[in-house]
Amino acid sequence: MKTNDLLKTIKNFIDTDRREQVTKYESLKRLMKKLKTKQNILKEKVKSETDLNAKKNLEEKMKVLKAQRKKGLKLLKELKSEI
Repeated sequence: MKTNDLLKTIKNFIDTDRREQVTKYESLKRLMKKLKTKQNILKEKVKSETDLNAKKNLEEKMKVLKAQRKKGLKLLKELKSEI
């Protein structure tokens, strides 16, 4: 094998990891947008809810979504720095 062929092979191997990271980053970014919209919907439901028990349940769901988004944003930052 010539040197150029070896370099192409190595480049393809390295690019595969980068492409996987980019696709993972993009899919996580889409997921974060979905979580944000769910969180906004829950926020509106909490504002309009009058029943205390239902309101409490919605607030708990919001706390869980907020924690998930926080972890997701941290992971997004890590992935972005690697790319």
